[in-house]
Amino acid sequence: MQFLKEKNKLNKFIIYPLIGIFLLNLFFFIFSSFYDYEIMEIFAQLLKIDFIKYLSIYYLQSGYTDLYIVFALIAFIIIEYILINLNKKKGLDKDFWSWIFFAVILIAWFIFMFLKVDSSWKFNRTVETIDGDILKFDIKRFISAKDFRKMLVIIAVLQFGILLSILLYAKLVWFKKPFFYENKYWIKCIQIIVFFFLAYGLVGTLKILMGRDYYNLMEVVLKERVNMFQEKYGIAINFNPDWVKTPDVFQPWWIFNGLIGNPDKIDWSLDKLFDANAFPSGHMAQMGMCGFAFIFIIDFKNPNNLSKGKIAAVYLFFVHQLFLVISFLINGSHWLTDTTFTWMWIIICSYLSIVIVNKIVNKKILVKS
Repeated sequence: MQFLKEKNKLNKFIIYPLIGIFLLNLFFFIFSSFYDYEIMEIFAQLLKIDFIKYLSIYYLQSGYTDLYIVFALIAFIIIEYILINLNKKKGLDKDFWSWIFFAVILIAWFIFMFLKVDSSWKFNRTVETIDGDILKFDIKRFISAKDFRKMLVIIAVLQFGILLSILLYAKLVWFKKPFFYENKYWIKCIQIIVFFFLAYGLVGTLKILMGRDYYNLMEVVLKERVNMFQEKYGIAINFNPDWVKTPDVFQPWWIFNGLIGNPDKIDWSLDKLFDANAFPSGHMAQMGMCGFAFIFIIDFKNPNNLSKGKIAAVYLFFVHQLFLVISFLINGSHWLTDTTFTWMWIIICSYLSIVIVNKIVNKKILVKS
């Protein structure tokens, strides 16, 4: 931790702000531990505003596929280093095969994205009006099938644009720079992979152990959404008891309702496991991994080599994370304690993954020398 005492741009603009964000999350984690329900009630009223509602759904749904972009970039970088070595040893046409793998990665992304969008596109949420009509509407997230599908298209198009831009920049600009070969970016790829297992390891374990219920699955919340539906659309709908998946009481994060306290509650389907328990937030873990990918633009060997553009990009990402947290509070997908806890954990994971990988790599280099 001696590096914290050094005066450089990295500490001033990145490390110290991260420590500040950690402390801020710690404060809100402690505060919201006692006022979680009241905080959710305040933000839930924003669902009545269409723009904010759609923005919150965008953040929620895009969080399921953001990681595809990071994994695609990691794969492309590692493949490039492999091709460099094969070119040196066997004279392989690196540029030709690099374009081939570029296309393969895009195809793989399309397949994963299609499977994810297709499963969401089916939209099996409905409500029944008092006149007996069946409407495709998700009452817990307060969105219709039509609007939800529009959101899926927007997410797919935007993420494809981001993916294509990143991969093309890597191929046409980044891979041609001398520093790409010198800085060993494959090590940073490994650090991101280690981050993934550290972050999701704890999140998955605690989800199983704690089994905390979601705010938008409580009976009192769903009845409020029914009233909001009638106020907004002028249509009265019947309350469906099957919507309720949680006791009509506030469940603090420290109350065990999962593997330890109530093993019958746990559904051992891997897909449902991460989507069935609120504490901690898996979405915040994936957001953290996307943020940690900024490690590619940070040169730790020269902590003063940090341009205004790079600093601005990191800070914009911090704002992006904040919007994610607010979106969860609005649509009831996560309690504030879920997100603040995970935000603190991913900051810790960022440090741990760098230290762990660097120690292993340095040890291997010492052994070889």
